[in-house]
Amino acid sequence: TRYTLTRMHAEGGLGKIWVARDVDLNREVALKELKPDQAAHPDACRRFWKEAQVTGQLEHPNIVPVYELARRPQDEQPFYTMRLVHGQTLRDAIAQYHQRLRDGKQDPLELVRLLGAFVCVCHAVSYAHSRGVVHRDLKPENVVLGSFGEVILLDWGLAKLIGQSDGDRSEESPSVAIAGAACAG
Repeated sequence: TRYTLTRMHAEGGLGKIWVARDVDLNREVALKELKPDQAAHPDACRRFWKEAQVTGQLEHPNIVPVYELARRPQDEQPFYTMRLVHGQTLRDAIAQYHQRLRDGKQDPLELVRLLGAFVCVCHAVSYAHSRGVVHRDLKPENVVLGSFGEVILLDWGLAKLIGQSDGDRSEESPSVAIAGAACAG
């Protein structure tokens, strides 16, 4: 197989994210898959595919890029791979800033960096809105600040396509088309 799972990175209500080795490109990636208890539910599978496709179509420097959406050959369960983002969450960076402020040890440029990160998030959200997508889960935990100035908005699992109700199964939008795929099982 192309991907070797290395270790668990994060877990949410719908899926698990692994650090994986892409053996073809010899790099680490994040691999997201459905939790086993979710894989049998067609609505969960649709949401999973929608998340991968919406995220994959939002090509912006501050939005995590998706590399591949596929199915495991052994059981046809869907997964997708994306850039593995290293860094600290915006929540942790804000807490660290306030702690240093209380201790009188703040870097005068630290607030400027945090405000710059906020502006980057605003650009990512503005771009998504221009493509007809609303994130709906904006919070500091879903923003990662990298060691080299990267600001990446993650977790598009609750994203809504403008003009669609949450229960709309046609899954079509002028700016983002979603396949109505279901999990095999």
